[in-house]
Amino acid sequence: MDFPQSISQPNNPSSARRLPPAPTSASIRELVRDPLKFFVSIASEYGDIVCYRPAPDTAYLINHPDFVRHVLVDNNRNYTKGTSSNQMFNKVVGEGLLTSEGETWRKQRRMMQPAFHHTRLEKLDGMIVEAAQSTVERWERFYADDQPVDIAREMAALTMTVTTRALFGVDLGDEVREVGEIVNRAASYLEKPSHPRLIQSAAELSDVVKRIIQQRKRDFKDGGDLLSSLILVRDEKTGAAMDDEQLRTQIMTLILAGYETTASALTWTWYLLSQNLRALDHLRRDVREALNGRPPRYADLDNLPYAQLVLDESLRLFPPAWTLGRRAIVEDEIGGYYVAPNTIIAICTYALHRHPVFWDRPEVFDPERFSPQNSMGRNKFAYVPFGAGPRQCIGNNFGLMEAALVLACILQRFELHLIPGMDVQPQPLFVLRPNRDLMMSLHP
Repeated sequence: MDFPQSISQPNNPSSARRLPPAPTSASIRELVRDPLKFFVSIASEYGDIVCYRPAPDTAYLINHPDFVRHVLVDNNRNYTKGTSSNQMFNKVVGEGLLTSEGETWRKQRRMMQPAFHHTRLEKLDGMIVEAAQSTVERWERFYADDQPVDIAREMAALTMTVTTRALFGVDLGDEVREVGEIVNRAASYLEKPSHPRLIQSAAELSDVVKRIIQQRKRDFKDGGDLLSSLILVRDEKTGAAMDDEQLRTQIMTLILAGYETTASALTWTWYLLSQNLRALDHLRRDVREALNGRPPRYADLDNLPYAQLVLDESLRLFPPAWTLGRRAIVEDEIGGYYVAPNTIIAICTYALHRHPVFWDRPEVFDPERFSPQNSMGRNKFAYVPFGAGPRQCIGNNFGLMEAALVLACILQRFELHLIPGMDVQPQPLFVLRPNRDLMMSLHP
């Protein structure tokens, strides 16, 4: 699939008001039926900037790294997160780090950044490994009974356990499944904003979060978890701490935005490894040589470089955050085309990560494409699984650490093979999920 070459980008909106090409109304109906196919196809047919929705809000798809850099980095202050999906998230969760703007966002980012410093993240590795080992021990019974596992559900349960322990510093025990069900309902309703249960599910999650915050603050001890860091942090300009409402909003944001993305990334990684046994053998060999049977730790990740290549390639093919949205404040110009105020700018990472100008054999799973030698000269904005610029995902390093440690733990005991004959397609919901249960057999 060949994408047209893009023209260079001037930046003089008053010089012309040339508008991007637009698909027919018939093809726009495909946006609802199959968004991934729609975005990939219009980028292929019409180029790296396409007006795919003329009304009620004009919307452009941009699909070139230079355009992505312009919107997310160089001129990011002209592009807000005021899209309908972000506004719905804001309505449900509150004005947290994901959706806040301006000085409110800058203050939140300053206060939350220390919680994600590597010196705090590396204290969480034992908790991640313990949760992964508990999963492996439970799988022993499935293996003994020759029963497959639904890897999507298993990774969701595992990452929810990790997320709640990492955020709260407490083991919720059986309650973690209840929290997981509440989060799943809230996330699914975010895709159906008119659903009457949306606010109810968010309120249920809010009650759980508030209760845990109050318990932790009554008998506070810094457990190295993210909530401890947020309780302790003080604004460097005002010296103020976060109040309970601010803590609730940020914790809910981290749960909803962080748990499903890591679960999705791990699910697709196991799927890809099951289809590429050479890569699976390479990764298992690296794990065996680096760890020699002992549990992995944060410090071991430098000795597992192939795990990072595998995760990078999995995130290229199946980015959990499959689309990013912005809204223009004032007029601008991208790629020689006029951008009016209030224009929605969509970045479909799923399509961008398949741009054949920047990716050789884009549909092929090839972790080596991310090796240092093969990455030289590649435009870094051709790969944005966590966004880019000042609004880049704050939890990306934690998510990558968690995923790598989980891969290493599980591969010390099992290989996972997809049950033959299963047709699996990506489903673009709140995150990119498989369109069906992913049943996999366990092999020692």
